[in-house]
Amino acid sequence: MLRGLVLKAQTDFAFPADGASDLPTAAQLEKYDGVLWTGSSLSVLDDIPDVQQQLNFADEVFKSGVPFYGSCWGMQVATVVAGGKVALSKNGLEFGISKPIDLTRLGRESPLTSHRKKTYSALCIHYDEVAKAPENAIILASNAHSKVQAMTFDYKKGTFFGVQYHPEFNPSDMALIASFLSEKLVKSNAFDSLEEVQEFALSLKEQKGVPPEICDYQLHTQEISAWLRHISGE
Repeated sequence: MLRGLVLKAQTDFAFPADGASDLPTAAQLEKYDGVLWTGSSLSVLDDIPDVQQQLNFADEVFKSGVPFYGSCWGMQVATVVAGGKVALSKNGLEFGISKPIDLTRLGRESPLTSHRKKTYSALCIHYDEVAKAPENAIILASNAHSKVQAMTFDYKKGTFFGVQYHPEFNPSDMALIASFLSEKLVKSNAFDSLEEVQEFALSLKEQKGVPPEICDYQLHTQEISAWLRHISGE
């Protein structure tokens, strides 16, 4: 995905949930221009090693001072590490195409989100949400499901920007997830039947009835593109 946005991007991957002993330290992270953290099926509410190892690594990222971006899980991990709180949403699961998202006043002024000129939707899947933002956080976008759909904050030496949705996904990715989780989606009342899930997955694959800001990958990845421009000083 990054190479699609920045042709000459050089990337390394880290897998903190695997308990790898060779994860970069804060000092080693300083050679990078940024850290981009995407989604997970885990919950930060679970006190298990897989989660704690990711929280520990996120703390190293903040210690390094390297610009930090997070989608969905990435934002929730960063929130907890920085002293905020994440909780199970009272509105249940937000899945597939989000409820309409609006920028806050500060979001309309921020170089990270001001490209969004009107209400928009995005691809999403989350049960948890930010219940309390870190102390100096600026909430940039909200919707009827979750108050924090985008925010930025400083912690230790670092600056974080993240969103609750998945700009890195495309409709085909979400269609595969819907098919894979079809039974769970019906049990969680996100859909009434397995047939309804499959119809939704097909509509995503064929991009029928899908908002243009999702179908057009350049539009859907705008937040990541804006963050990349911001950290490069453009």
